[in-house]
Order: sequence, then structure tokens, then C-alpha cells
Amino acid sequence: MAKKFLIGVDLGGTKIAAAAFDLAGKRLGKIARLPTMASMKPVVTLMNLKRVVKQAKLEARVTGAPVAVGMGSSGPLDLENELLQDGDSLPNLLGFDIGGFCRQEFEAPFHLENDAACFALGEAVYGAGRGREIVLGVTLGTGFGCGISIGGRIYSGATNNAGEVAYCPVGDSDFDTAGAGNGVVQQYLKHSGSAQSNTITAKRVGELAEQGDVAAIKAWEGFGTVVGTAIGTLCCVLDPHVVVIGGSVSHRLGLFEPALVSAGRAILPATSRDKFRIAPSKLGDAAGVTGAAEHARVAVDSGRLLETS
Repeated sequence: MAKKFLIGVDLGGTKIAAAAFDLAGKRLGKIARLPTMASMKPVVTLMNLKRVVKQAKLEARVTGAPVAVGMGSSGPLDLENELLQDGDSLPNLLGFDIGGFCRQEFEAPFHLENDAACFALGEAVYGAGRGREIVLGVTLGTGFGCGISIGGRIYSGATNNAGEVAYCPVGDSDFDTAGAGNGVVQQYLKHSGSAQSNTITAKRVGELAEQGDVAAIKAWEGFGTVVGTAIGTLCCVLDPHVVVIGGSVSHRLGLFEPALVSAGRAILPATSRDKFRIAPSKLGDAAGVTGAAEHARVAVDSGRLLETS
């Protein structure tokens, strides 16, 4: 008898990742990855989506249709109608019926969620937030992503937009501009007086800071203050047990964590300050596909309960 399995997909503006999981949530093989090619015609991205799922099945040595497919995609999303709405990262798929496409192509139930929400769920159930009831997941990369897991499930809110904080103001900017890789660059330009905005990157600012460059060190401290203010604000509302931080910029967490924690605690109620917990991602770039598959697994289990009740 063929092995039953789930597929988790992480669809982003740069890459598409996918992996197969058993019905207990264990990954069965390596994660398959292909470039999204988001600037090309939609058919190119969709072809790579089909190819990466096929490769994930080969890696896991499974055949046939999955029990369900879960997908985390960059937001915002129209979850009710399962339409992609991210005109920045996936401009040629704006308004695309990803639900209808995936059901037809993969011959399985399909469950869509925000990629940051899937990150939070993956870390909550299998990663740095394991055993914690309320987990806030924050991804720092080309943007500022935010997801919420409560009781091992994604919290999406009344209109399925919980965690869509990109344009919330912080200082004279917003979360998505100041609290991401470009925010590090802007901090460096401010402290160094450099005008090399087209050549400097957050990665380079990290390298400079590790070499003792004073302007780069101050840039990371300034960035940490901005991110800490943003996260502290979220914690004032949500009061999570832990904040798990991931994304490419989080690889330099040691450079900005002290400033982040200080800024976050400064705006929390006195009774919460000592319980403000920041944890680096444990699953790394596997968190997205893991959370997407877990989201589908929860939906499958819920359906079974309904069928037997």
C-alpha cells in the first residue's frame, strides 16, 4: 500500500521550496528548491511549482497524490477565495487562483496561509517555540513578516489578516521598510555618511560590524531599536510566551539583539518585562514548509474529527 503523505510548500518572490511529510508531521526527505522567477510569465513560476513538488516526492520516495497540500505564500492573501495578492513579490500572479490551480494539479485538498504564519506554526510545534501556547513569529529579510500561533494552530483573525503589520508605523517609517534588510542599510548610511545605497547590503554591514567598523556597529544597534520597538508593540497586544525570529537578517541576531530586547522591554508593562523572550529560529529555512504541512495536517485531522463525531 502506498505511503500516505502531506506536501508543504513555501512560495516566495525568490524561491519555491517543498517537502513531503508523514501524517505525524515528520519530514520524509530533503527539501526541494527552485527559483520562483517571479518577473517572468506566470506559466514559468507555475511550472517550477509543479517541478518542485515532484522533486519533493522523489526525495521522500513517495508516489501518488498527497492527502493534502499546505502552502505558505507571501502576503497579503485573499484566504477566503485562495487568491494571491502580493503585487510586490509576485506581481505577475496578482489575483491568481492558486487554490484552484493546486487542487487540479496535485489532486488533493489545498490549504493556503501567509508564509510568516506558517513560519510561526512550524516553530511553535517543532522548533524554538515548542511547548509554548502563544508564539509570535517574526521574519526579517527583504520585509518584516509576522505570524501568530496559538495552541498549535495559526491565528488568522476575523478577516484573515492577523499579522499583516508591514505598513504599521514605527518612528518616521514603517515595519516593512525600517525593520528589514533595507532598514539595516539605511541605518548604516545615516551613521557612516556614505551615499553608496546601491552597493551596500545588510550582509555587508554585518561583515563590517564583525570587523569592528563603528558605523556598522551603530547601524545594527539602531536597527535593533527599531525592530525591538515594533516587536514590543506587538507583544503589548498579543502577550506571547516567546518571540521566534527568523529570516536572512536574523543570522546577525547577535549584533542587534541587546538593542532589540532593551527597546522591547521599555514599552512593555512592568509585569511583562522580565518575561520578554526572544529566540532564534530552530528550524531555519525549513520552518516555512514545515508550518505549511502542519497547517494542512491540522485541517486533515479536524476533518476526521468532524467525520467521526
